[in-house]
Parts: sequence; C-alpha cells; structure tokens
Amino acid sequence: MSRQAVRSTYGLASRTASSLALAATLVMGAGVMVAPTVFASSAFAASAPSADTPLTLKTLKITGNSQVATSDIDAAIPFHVGDTVTQTQIAAGLQDVMGVYKAKNVGASFGQKLKFIGKNVEVEWQIGEQAAAGPAKLVVDSVAFSGNKKVSSDELAAATKLRPGSEVTNESVSADQQAIQGVYKAKGVSAGIGMTPNYPSPNHVVITWTITEKSGD
Repeated sequence: MSRQAVRSTYGLASRTASSLALAATLVMGAGVMVAPTVFASSAFAASAPSADTPLTLKTLKITGNSQVATSDIDAAIPFHVGDTVTQTQIAAGLQDVMGVYKAKNVGASFGQKLKFIGKNVEVEWQIGEQAAAGPAKLVVDSVAFSGNKKVSSDELAAATKLRPGSEVTNESVSADQQAIQGVYKAKGVSAGIGMTPNYPSPNHVVITWTITEKSGD
C-alpha cells in the first residue's frame, strides 16, 4: 500500500462520525499486515479534525513488539510526544514502522487507535507479531551400515531407532551409536563405531554407520 493510499483513507476516516475499519491489506515478507483501523473518540467524533489539521501529539503508545526492539521502532518514527503532527504524518510514521519489520523480515499485523482531545491527539499502535520460526528439523532419508562383517546389517538395524522419516537429534544419534556398540559387546567383538552424514537436500540426511571391527575377536 502506498503512503498516498493510506493518507487518502485517513482523510476519509477523519470526516466520519464513527470508527472506520480500513479494508485494504499489505503483504510484507512472511506476514500479512492489516492496514490500520482508526477509532475516533466518541466524545469528539462529530468534530474530528481533517487529515492535515495540526495536532499536538499527547501520547504515543506502542504495544505487542517483542522480536523488534522498541528502540529500533522509535528510531524510525520521525516525530515524538509533544511534536505537532497531522493524521497524514501519523499514517506515514506507521508506514515507517512497517518498513522496520520488513527490513528485519518479521511478519506482523498493525492496528491503530486515534483519540482526539481538542487540539491534541493520543495515538496507540498495536502490533501482532508472527511467531518466530524455530530451527528446521533434520530428517533421515536412509540409514546404511558399512564395515560390519561379523554382525549383519539387519541385526544392527533392529537394535537402532533411526529410520527414514525420523527426526535427527544429538540424543538419537548417541543412542543408536550406543545400541550398535551394545550389539558388538554382546557378541564379544570389539569395534569402533562412527557415523558419516550426507545431505542430499536441505534438512535431509543420509546416515552411514561406519564400523571398524577389530581382527582376532
């Protein structure tokens, strides 16, 4: 959404006697940001100022931000409490905040409340951030055994837990390594157990257990 479109909508909102929801949406990064909803104070709705009427910014409240620091948001806003602003400038300031979220690739929705008190205005910006994406899971494509001559691959596979489609963790790899070692120990055969991963595609791994059996056992 261009700033001109936002300004036009805010001009219309300022001339209505009740709150007006803006239907336009803005897609940014991974998130969909809903254009601000303007609420005129019921006590002053009938005399809501025009979009370019100078007003004193009495308060500016920002809520809901956690992934983006308040200091980063404040640095992007071209006005502060006590400054003279218009509704057009307030709308442009919110666009600047949206730009911060876009630059940081954080999806969010934005809501706005304006309360007019004489020649003063109280502004509240409500931010709904999308949950931060966690680390991608590593999934097993296949499991193979190499170097095992005294113990069959079927027997080793039966003793281990990782299968195609399993999620790989440090704990699951360690558990399977100990399980293979346990099979060899039960048979009285000494062996060194290693694991060689191969990554055919992002977040996918082919596991090859490399076994060095000691001669003479």
